[in-house]
Amino acid sequence: MLDRIVNLVRKEFIQISRDRVLMTFIVLAPVLQLSLLAQATSQGVRDRPLTVLDLDRGSYARRLVAALDNTDTLTISSFAPDQQSLRSALERGEAELGLVIPEGFGERLVHNGAQAYVQVISDGANNVVAGSALGAAQGAIGRYAKDIAESFGASFPAAPIDLRTTIRYNPTLNARLYTIPAQVGFILYQVTLAVAAVGLAREREVGTLEQLIIAPLRRWEIIAGKAMTPLSVGCLDFLLLLSVAVIVFEVPMRGSLGLLLILTLLFIVAETAWGLMISTVARTQQQAILFVFVQAMLDMTFSGYLVPVMNLPWLLRTVSNLVPMRHYLAVIRSIMLKGATAHELWPHVAALASLGLALAALAARNLSHSLD
Repeated sequence: MLDRIVNLVRKEFIQISRDRVLMTFIVLAPVLQLSLLAQATSQGVRDRPLTVLDLDRGSYARRLVAALDNTDTLTISSFAPDQQSLRSALERGEAELGLVIPEGFGERLVHNGAQAYVQVISDGANNVVAGSALGAAQGAIGRYAKDIAESFGASFPAAPIDLRTTIRYNPTLNARLYTIPAQVGFILYQVTLAVAAVGLAREREVGTLEQLIIAPLRRWEIIAGKAMTPLSVGCLDFLLLLSVAVIVFEVPMRGSLGLLLILTLLFIVAETAWGLMISTVARTQQQAILFVFVQAMLDMTFSGYLVPVMNLPWLLRTVSNLVPMRHYLAVIRSIMLKGATAHELWPHVAALASLGLALAALAARNLSHSLD
C-alpha cells in the first residue's frame, strides 16, 4: 500500500520536474516575488482599537478618554483592569494602542504649576497603523491639554500633560517587519493552491486520468498521492521563504518556530484541499490557474492583506472567518513579531484546524466522486 502511494508521488514529482515553467514558478518565483514586494506598505487606517487603563477614574480622565474616542483614527475597544490585561490585549491583537492614565491624574492636572502625565503604548508590528494611531493620540491629547490650559487662564502651564509613548514589537516602525510576513503567507498560499489545482487537471488534459483510474490503486491512495505533492512543495517553499525573510530581510523570529511550523502545515493542508477541489472542476490546466487567480483576488480581500478586516462591512467580516489565509496572516505576524503563543492565538488556531479538517474531508469526497 505504502509502495503504491510512494510510486504515485514519485510520478508526480517526475512530471513536475519535466515542466520547466512550473519548476521556475515553484522555486524561483516565490523568492523573486518576496524580494520585489518587500517594500510594500499598507493602506490608510481608521477606527483602530484602543484599550484604556484608567487608574484615576476621575472626570478629567473620562474627558481625555472621550477626546481620544472622538477621533476618526481611534475607537475605544475596551477598558483594562490592570497592566497585564492591557499587555494581553496588545499581544492578542485586540488593541493596537494602549492608554495608561495614572492615579492622581486629575488632581495634578488642576493643580497650578503641576504637570500630569499619561502613557501611550503602541503595537509597532504594523508600522503604518502605529504611526497613524500615535499621531492621532498625540494630536487628541495635545488639543485636550490646550483646552485645559485655556480654561484655567494664562497662569496655567502651557503643557499641562506630559505624554510618554512606548512602541512595542517594532520600535523603529520599520515597514518591512509588517509586510514581509504577510507576503510570505500570500506567496505560500499562491504556490500551494496552484500546484494542487493543476493535479487532476493535468492528468485529464494529457489523457492519463483514465490510466490512473484503472491502475491498481485505491481511491484514497490516489487522493493521498495527489495531496502529497502540493503539501511537500508548500513545506519546502515555506522553509525557503522564511529563511529569506529572517536572514536576508532581518525579520525577527520572536515566537516558537515549532508552533509556526505546525500552524503552517494546517494552513497548507487547507489550501491543498481547496486546490484539489478546484482540480475536480477544471478541465485544463489553464482553467485551473484561472480559478486560482480569481480565488486569490477574493482571498486577498477577505484576509486583511489589502484592506483591514475590521474595515469590511459586517457581513463580509463574518464571511472572512471562513478564509484560512485571514487566520494564517494573523498567526505568522503575531508569532514572528510579538512572540505570541497558542494561548493568545487560540481563536485562529481553532479556525485553521477546523477549516483544514473540513476542507480536507470535502476534497476527499469530491475527488472520490470525480474518480468514480
